[in-house]
Amino acid sequence: MRDMIKMFKAVKVNGKLVARDIKTNELAPEGLIRQVQLRTAAKTGEVLVVSPTGRVSRMAAEISGSSNAKPTSTKMQFMSHIQSRDPKEMFGNLERLTKMVGRAIQPSLLVTGMPGLGKTFIVKKTLEDMGLVESKDFVHFKGRATAAGMFITLYENSDKIVVFDDCDSIFKDTDAVNILKGALDSYDSRKISYITSKPLKDEDGLPLPRHFEFTGQIIFISNIAQSNLDDAIKSRSFVADISMNVDQTFKRIEELIDKLETRIPREAKQKALDIMKSINDKYTGVDINMRSFIKAARICAMGFDNAETLIAEQIISQ
Repeated sequence: MRDMIKMFKAVKVNGKLVARDIKTNELAPEGLIRQVQLRTAAKTGEVLVVSPTGRVSRMAAEISGSSNAKPTSTKMQFMSHIQSRDPKEMFGNLERLTKMVGRAIQPSLLVTGMPGLGKTFIVKKTLEDMGLVESKDFVHFKGRATAAGMFITLYENSDKIVVFDDCDSIFKDTDAVNILKGALDSYDSRKISYITSKPLKDEDGLPLPRHFEFTGQIIFISNIAQSNLDDAIKSRSFVADISMNVDQTFKRIEELIDKLETRIPREAKQKALDIMKSINDKYTGVDINMRSFIKAARICAMGFDNAETLIAEQIISQ
């Protein structure tokens, strides 16, 4: 039975974190060990033990060679459950949480996860399907944000749903983080302050108050993993982590294939998906997400003879 147990260490190959068998030095098959488990093992200096049933647990590296070694924990980690969820369930939960914000049941929502999976699309479509109108009922801001810019934006939209999308630069600014904490707090109304020697001014040059009461709602969408966010940020709002492994992403694309790129024939889209799977089996560093699929589908729609090469050039990180 002992020989049937395999131990792996987390290593980087061509910039990608993978699992390598301690005894044979071979790489683990894709999907055997989840990325979240690899990241944890790399961070803590532990090895990953795979039982004959496929269960993965962690073990201190210094005792991994001992015949009496035991996993550090027999409990299943919640992130293991997340990595095995059906994508439909994952996005269904995101839709439900967005509706709670849209109905002012919950004042804030923090959406995290890798790029290119459709987080922003689901949030905006859910709000619009509820009858909410952009610029009137909710506003959407994307890109770099400063503390002053965030304060002005919240002041000017203090009674609306404010969607901050891909504004990850704020996490490098202590003042901006503190403003975000105030905006995400789960109170019916929140007082947000920005105290400087010179008051901020609006676009007409008029001075803004140093603090105001915010009665709207916040949805913050970020590509940063939840594990890398400040606990105080996460504790102040509902959270939805949209992180998927390769198998989950392919399943999500299959579920949405008829809704994506509707101008492209289904045969071309199916060919694109098959080519992406083939490329992923052959190479490392393949970006598997919705944006990659859209690129692949558009290439296949043109009927190129060398479609696989063209797609590979678009979706493999160099």
